[in-house]
Amino acid sequence: MVKIINERIREIELALKNHDLNRVSRRVLDYTFEFDSSFEIQECALKYRIAYNTKKQLGSSGNKEKELADNYTALLKVLKVQGSSPIVNLGIQEIICEIIGIGKTYRKSKGFKLNPIDLTLLRGNIIGLVGENGNGKTTLLRLLSTDLAPSFGEIKVFEGGNQIRSYEKIKQRIAFIHQRLERWFGSVESQISFCASIKGLSDAENKKQTQFIIHRLGLTNFSKHTWNELSSGYKLRVEIAKTLVWNPKVLILDEPLANLDLLAQELLLQDLRDLANSQKRPVTIILSSQQLHEVETVADQIVFLKNGRAVYNGSVHEIKNTDESTTIELDGSFSYSDLTSAIESLEIKLEQNSSGFTLICSHEIKAQEILKTLILKDLKVTYFRDITNSTKKLFNDKYQ
Repeated sequence: MVKIINERIREIELALKNHDLNRVSRRVLDYTFEFDSSFEIQECALKYRIAYNTKKQLGSSGNKEKELADNYTALLKVLKVQGSSPIVNLGIQEIICEIIGIGKTYRKSKGFKLNPIDLTLLRGNIIGLVGENGNGKTTLLRLLSTDLAPSFGEIKVFEGGNQIRSYEKIKQRIAFIHQRLERWFGSVESQISFCASIKGLSDAENKKQTQFIIHRLGLTNFSKHTWNELSSGYKLRVEIAKTLVWNPKVLILDEPLANLDLLAQELLLQDLRDLANSQKRPVTIILSSQQLHEVETVADQIVFLKNGRAVYNGSVHEIKNTDESTTIELDGSFSYSDLTSAIESLEIKLEQNSSGFTLICSHEIKAQEILKTLILKDLKVTYFRDITNSTKKLFNDKYQ
């Protein structure tokens, strides 16, 4: 635990050194609540986070950063001296759920079948569910949420190593946020507090958790807003806040990135990764998306569906190149002709698409060699990514 605390302090120090007050304000707040700091320190962290949110909307600039940075520097010194109360780590590697051969057959929809899938959900892990539309992602999410009965297979849910057999208790541990959100009434704050109350949080604990999640998710400036006053991105954040306030064990999100701009996507994924890794209340997250690169950056595991079957189901770090080729995506201030001339000395297949170029060559030609060649030819490269061992490779035709 001491190691984890030191690592968190170091993370905050680095963010402060790099003037990333957005991250500093979020991670300090996480730290004080996760490690049960004193009430006074928690209130101080909450006050500073509110100050940050009030001066800035997500991603925009403020004008009192130095004062806030000085406040955080002083608070960090206090955290180092006082330390934190020890907590019981719920166990990141604890098995939350086992999915055994689960699948679904739709007899009235031209025989579509979600073939058997095995999946083990570990506490605090993020599972990215990827694939093109119509290949079974939403069906699988509905099965995992127990909203849809499987045609075959079973789901086992555990708590402390013991299987939970009560359907009611299982539903209390799993939250499902659909892509199309349902309208709610009242203010953001009243909605979040209401959701906390119906899940058993009352009085002081309700207020504490409601305030934490509002300000943690950057909703400070919108806490009194109603449904009609929010953008689609903030409606999603409110929905996540309404869910996380009651501490589900599994959070399922269907295409949460679909209606968000790039900055909002990045901030949401950062928050999901941080909240999944909570030492006090880790949550297992399953999210479906077609934003492959973004999901890869936070996921521990990838499930790729094609025609109703999982063509890949494993660690994001173990995706292997099956055709022994190197594949590069790139773009820059050059034409198709310029790029063709630059790589003519290398045996490379060049494809042009709407977002740039794709280079495919023998695995003996490394990405560094290609980039070096482009630089020597004085081509200005603005985007360069090696997708050889990426989920994006799973979208080619060999997985029919």
